[in-house]
Amino acid sequence: MKRFLPIIIIFLLIQGCNEGIPKEIIQPDKMEKVLFDIHVVDGYLITFINQDTVKIIASSYYNGIYKKFGIDSAIYNKSMDYYYSHPLILDKIYAGVEKKFNLENAKYDKKNAAELESKNKKPISLVVLVNIVTRPSGLQYQNNPFDFTLSLSRL
Repeated sequence: MKRFLPIIIIFLLIQGCNEGIPKEIIQPDKMEKVLFDIHVVDGYLITFINQDTVKIIASSYYNGIYKKFGIDSAIYNKSMDYYYSHPLILDKIYAGVEKKFNLENAKYDKKNAAELESKNKKPISLVVLVNIVTRPSGLQYQNNPFDFTLSLSRL
């Protein structure tokens, strides 16, 4: 028993120093994908004026994201709480999310430029601040769903 006690103490010390992310927390690579989808949905939802509509639509979109990744809102919230208490990890996750948004934005811009070039049209720079129900017949709206930045140069 005297030999067994130091082995248990050493084992507990080694386990206590293990700095891994707990299994019940969404792992960083998966969390990056979840946050990307959630922020895309958030960007879409801010285009609605009626807040009652947003509440109805938002729950179905978020549930779809949870189903896609095999999680639920409780696991998501628990994971976010964990990452809020570990800001260095969260910063790395959001760096990956930002990179994904930049890649999607570049893809969209490239596709948009190719379409305009094939039609010999000039690009229209327009920031959509509200959900426009009716569109004037001669005006075309070109909005990028992955570009959530507003700057004075684009207004």
